[in-house]
Amino acid sequence: MNNYFDKFGRLHHKPCANGEPAGNNGWIYSAYFHKAGGSLNSVLLNECFRDCVKQHPNGQLYTNRHPDGYSAVPQSRDEILGMASLGFLHPMHLNGWSFSPYPIPPFSLKTLIKQALELRGKHRNYFWQNGLSQIYRFAFSVPLQDRAFLLECFGETRRLSYIFYKAIAFLDSKIGKPKNGIAWLKYSGKEQKAIMLEEFPEDHPLRNL
Repeated sequence: MNNYFDKFGRLHHKPCANGEPAGNNGWIYSAYFHKAGGSLNSVLLNECFRDCVKQHPNGQLYTNRHPDGYSAVPQSRDEILGMASLGFLHPMHLNGWSFSPYPIPPFSLKTLIKQALELRGKHRNYFWQNGLSQIYRFAFSVPLQDRAFLLECFGETRRLSYIFYKAIAFLDSKIGKPKNGIAWLKYSGKEQKAIMLEEFPEDHPLRNL
């Protein structure tokens, strides 16, 4: 039988060979599994998250997708949502609403325009592979439609801003593209869950809960 869990306790889309991560989205898939009623190894996950937490030279904390020694692909929106849903990510791991793994430089409109022009027609990874630092503040910003969910995970729904973000999330759930796993994680719904499950192989743990 295939093993979809890595040695850090995270669930993956593909089988894990010898416990090694089979991709870069183990946190979000683990969050799906947890929400669906699956049991996770909280001890392993806690140790993994602790090893994913890093610190910029300026003292700001941030998170990597994996502990040291694995993919250099920077943090993503999906993984931030997964970490928060599982109860690991907290406001101190964000710089405001930024999850940038790189220090963000002072704003420069001239440099931003130059870098934005350079980015046109390039692969989505080009900006971080080539150090387009003015792009970081946008590429690593938590989308508005995700912020109410994160505040709920943080237990900070009494913030005045929560009402604003909740309204955006409501619109997103109605007129956005809710038929995917992230939408199911944030908004629930049988249709979203069914479509999410179709993304996984038949022997996947999510398909067998």
